[in-house]
Amino acid sequence: MNNSESVNFIGVPEASEYTNIPPETLKRYLINHEQFLNFKKEGRRYKISIESLDLLKKIRELYSEGLLKEDVNDNLASDGLPITITVKNQEEKGSISINDELSEIKKMLQQQEQQMTQQMQFNQKLVEELQKVSQTNQDLKQMINRKDAELIGELRKGLSESKKMIEEASASAELEKKKTWWEKLIGK
Repeated sequence: MNNSESVNFIGVPEASEYTNIPPETLKRYLINHEQFLNFKKEGRRYKISIESLDLLKKIRELYSEGLLKEDVNDNLASDGLPITITVKNQEEKGSISINDELSEIKKMLQQQEQQMTQQMQFNQKLVEELQKVSQTNQDLKQMINRKDAELIGELRKGLSESKKMIEEASASAELEKKKTWWEKLIGK
């Protein structure tokens, strides 16, 4: 425990002097209303947060009005007082405020929401880029198919012309064969 912690907590006798509540009554309040009070137990001794002293006075007033334990708890809860949860582990005994923890959780959720919004924006841009790439890909396929069709058409035309030339040459060769020797000699 550091010095700043020991300054914020006082023992039951000092708290009794400040609040004018008997020590045994203070201990009972600590036990019965622990969720609203910030204190720690060191061995058999209770250390009460200075911040909780005014709340102890309020609890005393509520009991003096004739309220029971449950009614006092309900009254404190309806006032919106922070609820404290005592955390016990091997290293340290202390209390944490639910409001502080909820505030921290809220901040983390807001950060996550911002990150999720950024991720969604990034995903949307990525989808748009993919759509552009897909459209470009389709355009390229169409252009390639047109070029292929043109090339195939030219090849067919070339083959057709080649075939025609071969047929003409073949027909001409047939005619040459059919000519007699004197027609060949004369060149007719």
